[in-house]
Amino acid sequence: MTYAVIFGDVHLDAKECLKEEFIEAVRSVGEQVDMIIMNGDFVDSYEEKGKKALQEFVEWSEREGLKEKIIFVTGGMGHEGNLLYDKPDIQIVPYVVLNTTEGRIVICHGHNIGLVKRFDEPWTEATNNLKKQLVIKGAEFLPKIKQTDKLIISHTHTPFYDMDNGVFATGSWKVKKELQENEGYIRRNIGVFILLDDEDRDDPIKLKRWFVHKK
Repeated sequence: MTYAVIFGDVHLDAKECLKEEFIEAVRSVGEQVDMIIMNGDFVDSYEEKGKKALQEFVEWSEREGLKEKIIFVTGGMGHEGNLLYDKPDIQIVPYVVLNTTEGRIVICHGHNIGLVKRFDEPWTEATNNLKKQLVIKGAEFLPKIKQTDKLIISHTHTPFYDMDNGVFATGSWKVKKELQENEGYIRRNIGVFILLDDEDRDDPIKLKRWFVHKK
């Protein structure tokens, strides 16, 4: 059994982060899973604000009994690695590979593996093209990607689910300022995470929307 949850692009120290909702989601889902994977860009800053937000979260997770389950994946800004490099009790890695009954699942942030999206191109199409390139050429820091592998990324700030091609993305927990009043955008793209449960043969990879717009 592999039972894990993947959060991406939390940006915990950002003013626009849905911090309370994120903490509530981690507390609720974290008790059910074996692994809590923070898939990059967990904080925005290497300065005091980022350090404080990260330290407070680590201390909170320890009080909740969740700390040993958490794995941090380095993101596009690299602050997780910079802030956690001297903490041997914190897991920080460039990617995660899970061997499940659904097959092999490769989880990485997605910023440095050749992901390119044209202006009018859907993210699913861009990621399908990325996976094809990874199967053919690979990426320097990733294991060899097979066509049968599932690929889960973050970085896009837009969640998507494509089981046919085996590509998925988490959403962001940071509300874009210019779209903050757009209820539809918040419900669709913000506060989304991926839940893996390979004992659920009908729906082993679930895209969950946690955030409910509060008027």
